[in-house]
Parts: sequence; C-alpha cells; structure tokens
Amino acid sequence: MIDTIREKIPLLPLFTMSGKNDKLRREIFKRARDHVYFLAEELGERTIREYDNLNHAGYYIKDYIAEFGHQAYNESYMVDGKEVSNIIAEIPGKEKDKIILIGAHYDTVEDSPGGDDNASAIAGLLEIYRLLAPYNYRRTIRFVAFTLEEPPHFSTENMGSAVHAAGCHKRNENIELMICLEMIGYGGKERKQRFPFGLEEQYPHITSGDFLCVAALPSSSMYAQLWKNKYNSHSDSKIIDLVAPASLPGMDLSDHRSFVKYEYPAIMLTDTGQYRNKNYHTRDDTAETLNYWFLADNIINIYVTLRELLDVKKFFHNSHNSIER
Repeated sequence: MIDTIREKIPLLPLFTMSGKNDKLRREIFKRARDHVYFLAEELGERTIREYDNLNHAGYYIKDYIAEFGHQAYNESYMVDGKEVSNIIAEIPGKEKDKIILIGAHYDTVEDSPGGDDNASAIAGLLEIYRLLAPYNYRRTIRFVAFTLEEPPHFSTENMGSAVHAAGCHKRNENIELMICLEMIGYGGKERKQRFPFGLEEQYPHITSGDFLCVAALPSSSMYAQLWKNKYNSHSDSKIIDLVAPASLPGMDLSDHRSFVKYEYPAIMLTDTGQYRNKNYHTRDDTAETLNYWFLADNIINIYVTLRELLDVKKFFHNSHNSIER
C-alpha cells in the first residue's frame, strides 16, 4: 500500500510548486474541491443539532486517512448526552517525543454549510496528510480534525481543541508547534480585503484578498515569524504575518487558543475570514464561493513549509532567530 503511494506522490522540492508541478496542482485542486463539496453540499450543517452530518464528516475524514496508510482514532467525549469525537492520526517521527500538531475543525455554526469555515481547512488537512503520509521525518506529525469549535461550544471545556490540548498537557507531551488551519479557501485579486480596526495603517498597500495570513498571539510571535520566513522563501504568493493580543477581534477565535492556554506555541493560517469573506457564518458560505486554485496553492505551500520544519534539528538557536539543521 505505502509503496504504491510513494509512486504516486513525488517528494516535492522545497520551492513553490505553482506552475512548476502543474499536474500535482491540478490534482490537489480536484481533490480539495471534492472534499469541500462533500462536506458543505452533501452534508451541510455539521453540528450537534445535525448530529448525523457531524458524524458522517468524522467517518469521511477517518476513511480518507486510512486510504493512505495510517489508522485514525477517535478522541471521544460526551456533550448534551451525545458522543462527539476529535479525529486523530500520526506519522511517527525518528524523535517521537517531538511533535508538530496540525489541526482544523470540521463542525460548522448552525444554519451554515461551512464551505470556507471550515471545509476548506479540512480539505487542506487531508491533502497535507496525503502528501506527507508516505514518508517519515525527524519529528512526529499529528493531524487532528477537531469537533465543536463553533458557538455555543467555543471557549468552553466542550470545545474539541480544548479537550485535546488539556490531554496533551496532562500527558506532558512535547508539542513543539501547533498549526491551526482556519478558513484557507476564499481568495483572489477581486476579493476586497479589510483589516481589524487599528491595523489599516500597517498594511496600506493591501486592498485585495489574494494572500494567506499567519496569525499569532504575542506569546507565539517568533513562531509566526519563523513560519513566514520559511513559507516566503519558496512561495511566489507571499504570506503576511499578524501578531496581536486576544483583544483584537479575531485573533483568538479558533483552535490555536486552546494550546496557547497551556503555553504551547501555536499559529493560525487563515484567509482572514470575516475580514475578507462576506459569507462568513451565513447560509451563503457555500462550496461554489471558494477559489480552488487559491486553496490548492495554499495547500502546497503549507505542505512544503511544514515538511521542512519537520526535519530541522531544532527551530531556534539560543538567540531564537535562526534554524539549525
């Protein structure tokens, strides 16, 4: 099984793939689009209220992971008398105790199909897993599809990422970096970009929403800079970084907040959500509103950046300003 996968997925060079591996780009375009259409259109709202849809999303994620050589498992718990589950899979590293965790939530708000929020990120999680699955790295890479990120569970102990982060802390796990994928498919030069109040002057030249953003709370600022530097070293589409406190609207509105609580470094990769996407948290957040070339390029560039970080000896020298190989 794994040998067959190796033949299908070349070990990509560490530079941007846009235009340089068009076959792979087209393949990810199609696969990512299929993921989003299944989640957002065939299933739609994925909540405890639409419990069957929430469960079928979990089954879909587990089945796709199993197709490429690893068994996913459920981290289950009870909410409102119903069992809900985070879906977890790992590729063990040579240094198993060093873990990079990448995650995205698969639920939605009520009355929304959640095309961008967050089927786009689950599509990214699954395709990044598929690309990494045939190989082993210095670090362990853990993939987590979180349940119940959205209100009314957000910021409560029932939030899927809160359950998982608490477990990591209890087990004293060495999570070297948590990467949160939160809406990564809505973009293009024709999409108008806004910024949180007070930050407009920081980005006066940016008016089009054709970029990905790495966002972090202040405690993880150097990890946001690290990600930006490595990402931009190979990508034609430059990522921008945004570091700000939780008081800035949107800065802690996703699963990375659960890990920061336990002092794990955490960053969020996002198309900026409500600051770009007028369909955010509405019935109009449909699969057809996404730009699948934008999504495919984001997936490839995240994969290449992540693959490099998985194999470095350590992220920082003592000066915290460079990577040691």
